[in-house]
Amino acid sequence: MKKGGFILKKIAWTLFCIPFFLFGCSGEQTVEVNNTVNNETDVGVREVINNSNEVYAGNAIFVDNQLLVAVQAKPWLDYKKKKIEKNLKKQIEEKFPDLEVFVSADYKLFWETQKLLEEEDEKKISDEVEKLKDLAKEET
Repeated sequence: MKKGGFILKKIAWTLFCIPFFLFGCSGEQTVEVNNTVNNETDVGVREVINNSNEVYAGNAIFVDNQLLVAVQAKPWLDYKKKKIEKNLKKQIEEKFPDLEVFVSADYKLFWETQKLLEEEDEKKISDEVEKLKDLAKEET
């Protein structure tokens, strides 16, 4: 009797976990861009992020001639974050050589840029972008 109960618990646990696993495997990407200057760069950055199979969400903030990109790597690719950052930065710099590009796959930076996308004040956005870049450089 005990062995049958164990098997039922195992089956129940498996059935419980399947929806979470399937939800985590959804292929939908979200990319948000804050760009008040040029629609062409907006589309180009979205395209680069969307074409990356290793990223499932991204935020991009343009300030003057700077671009801050924060992305979230797919969960099973956490060990490749530095490589993902390097590849995205290279692709964006090739497409837009006149921009100073900073790319991060750090979740905290992604979260902070998410809040900045809702901000209206350009001066505050500029100050916060500098703080975030400095913070990210300190952590590396």
